[in-house]
Amino acid sequence: MQEYLREELERLAARPSVDAWLEQVRRRKRASQPRVASGQILKERDADRR
Repeated sequence: MQEYLREELERLAARPSVDAWLEQVRRRKRASQPRVASGQILKERDADRR
């Protein structure tokens, strides 16, 4: 039982804090934002349909 509790505590301690996790999510979101404006995408789409 002690081994299990020790491993569980180590696993929990290795996890990032909520603030650190939120910052990671924000960075990933900024990095994955589209590089092309939605208006440009629609314009190109409409041009292909002609």
